[in-house]
Amino acid sequence: MHIRTEIQRIREHRTAAEWKKTGKKPCGKRAAMFFVRSVHRAVCLAGCLSLLLLTGCGKDQELEQFYSEMESFTERAAQDFQTLSGIDPSSETAVDELLSAMDSLAETFSLLAEISVPEEFASIEEIADEASSYMTEAAALYREAYADGGYSENTAATAQENYDRAVMRMNIISEVLQGETPTDASVTVTTEPASQQ
Repeated sequence: MHIRTEIQRIREHRTAAEWKKTGKKPCGKRAAMFFVRSVHRAVCLAGCLSLLLLTGCGKDQELEQFYSEMESFTERAAQDFQTLSGIDPSSETAVDELLSAMDSLAETFSLLAEISVPEEFASIEEIADEASSYMTEAAALYREAYADGGYSENTAATAQENYDRAVMRMNIISEVLQGETPTDASVTVTTEPASQQ
């Protein structure tokens, strides 16, 4: 059954420790869960540091709002990925559950694209927009792949590619928020020092 393959692909999972042992980068659902954990830690750490180091002026409030919105996005994304991983492929409603979960994920990613990015993290703004666009396309293509009770393997493969591109951009955002230089050659991140005020 085709839905079983799609769900199994989505349900694959490795812990961050396992990925560190292999020396490989996670992809697909694994990358998404790795990102959710990484971003949550990074946002919490950055939020705590900003509260300790900043004094409450307008710029500080902008950063605090950014951290808060990123944390909200991360929590919602974690719920969406948990929903995806909880789908039983043998269920009669598996296809409907998959499509509904992908729609929810696309909506969550649209929130990522809407977050106002402060100057310090300007390099991720375009990447967030791309992630949202790819996830929206993935959700639409999965609907097309399963249209009218059928299944299009080619369309599902293209949907998976878009999903993977969205998740890869999530990983890049995570790296930037953690102060790392992204290593993925397919996306270029330009960093500029924050202007002194």
